[in-house]
Amino acid sequence: MISGVIFSYSDVFDRQPTHSELVALVETIPLRHATFVISRINMALRFVMQERDHPNFGKVQEMLVAGHIDDEILGILKKRFPTEKCDERPVFLPNNVLNVLRIVVTHCDPTPPPKIEEDESVRYAIGRACLIMNSLLFTEDEGRALKSGTEDERRTELMTQTIAGFELTNSPKSDHLMPRLQVMYRILLRDPSVKSRIALECEGFDFESAFNELVGMPLERWLFVIFAIYVYFLQGANPFEPQPQYMLINPVLFCGESGITKAELEIVLATISIPIAELKSAIENETYTDPRHDFVAFRSRPLLRVEEGKLLPADLAFILEKCHTGVQWTIHDELPIKRRQTVFNAWGVLFEEYVHWLLEGMKTALPIKYIRAPKWKDTKDESFDGILLQGDVLVPAEYKGGFLSRNARYSGNSEILLEELNKKFATGCDQLADKIGALFTEDDTVRKQLEEVPLDHYRSIVPVLVFQDHILRVPFLNWYLNEQFQERLRRYRFRTGVFIRPLTVVTIHDLESIVHSAEGANFDFIYALHHRTIRDEHVLSDLIDTLGQFPQFGKCPSPRIKKVLEDLQSDLSSYLFPSGKESQDDPGTGR
Repeated sequence: MISGVIFSYSDVFDRQPTHSELVALVETIPLRHATFVISRINMALRFVMQERDHPNFGKVQEMLVAGHIDDEILGILKKRFPTEKCDERPVFLPNNVLNVLRIVVTHCDPTPPPKIEEDESVRYAIGRACLIMNSLLFTEDEGRALKSGTEDERRTELMTQTIAGFELTNSPKSDHLMPRLQVMYRILLRDPSVKSRIALECEGFDFESAFNELVGMPLERWLFVIFAIYVYFLQGANPFEPQPQYMLINPVLFCGESGITKAELEIVLATISIPIAELKSAIENETYTDPRHDFVAFRSRPLLRVEEGKLLPADLAFILEKCHTGVQWTIHDELPIKRRQTVFNAWGVLFEEYVHWLLEGMKTALPIKYIRAPKWKDTKDESFDGILLQGDVLVPAEYKGGFLSRNARYSGNSEILLEELNKKFATGCDQLADKIGALFTEDDTVRKQLEEVPLDHYRSIVPVLVFQDHILRVPFLNWYLNEQFQERLRRYRFRTGVFIRPLTVVTIHDLESIVHSAEGANFDFIYALHHRTIRDEHVLSDLIDTLGQFPQFGKCPSPRIKKVLEDLQSDLSSYLFPSGKESQDDPGTGR
């Protein structure tokens, strides 16, 4: 994960700049030139932030500082902070870069073309703007809020203030999203039992049929085209081997000799690209969230039409996200309002099935048993979404595929955030506590049993919530939900010899990492999760940092998931290059 204290304008000039000062600096820059510079910065950042452990993050910060920070500022930084390292105190991060892009879109003149002779001055202006933005990302009121109140109140405030930036900086990685794409959309949605379950529970809904009808092309082809666009830009993102011909896409030339038809490209671009004037209007109509953190206008359609119909990316991570959650939101936006809940329900079912696929098919030498949707012995109804068993440890789990609303994510208001966490996700805490209470109550006359497995010998219960929403990886989220879990758990008295451990929150990204290590290196994740809850009863530690302390974690990929990725890559290659070889010409710009 990327973290650290950023350099700001205040560090250099000992004063707090204003928003109007930032606008005055930026509004004189031609819009097209400014967007090119900002897009280049973002692409370089996203390229190195996709790397495992980010070994080149500091090097890219050095390159960006050298190219975008003028001599006046650079001289002061070197004098005041001679020993600071760029990877520990960066200047450029997606948050400040996108904030500057927002101001460029809303205030700059879109008419003048870029001029080579002005490139240095534009780069320095954008660099200074990013420094100013760093000072505006944190207010005095927010600083006071972190110093007042109880320890719990300060933790809650810190979670609220960091949740949006944490999501943006620690975006999902392609090595997770692409196998997930293959399993969810190309394996599970073609499984008759999964399709039947979704149809039965969600008013006859069918993902592939709905997508084809609403969007106008098959879901698989839409996903393949988006990934092709992402890979195309990724070729131009490498700051160590610059290929500027891949900075823009020309839709007229992009298809080239690939299997992508012009009709397909037009449909895809209609769903993920936006003219600058329309983007400006969308930004100006945002009223109820904090503009420092809300980039939904860019996320919704991350390709910007800036020059003669040509396209450049606002953020590569937003393009990649389309390969996962973009499917749901694309269908959602095309449906009548009264039918939109159906797609949310269907997504929840598909998410559950994906978690079952990960755990039920897990191939490891560890003595771990997984039971999907175990049933109560008396009623035959489903108890938990799933349970894991090993030795005398039982891991009951609930799976939640929902999302925080836009207002909760980006309002910067702790009351709004907590209200929604309690409404959408703390219910999972209550479900786990109530079901655990029913299974292990000290009163054996009312104690319930599971149909699939006797529970007499289990001593440690390690409850787990699995979330789909990537933003829920934010620090202190596990602590907060565990507090809700513990409060509910206090209603029950348990039989002697049973220990209910603190709640563990696992996002789908983290679960994928766990399964990789369990299958690739026999990583005993049951022991690791159990160990964490004993050592850290308030679950304040970062889950992945804790798991990383075990030598088997993160070292070897899962052969099963690796095969899934290889199958996807093969199908992608056959689709994009039907002639059997990649075109040597640049399909996007004609250069």
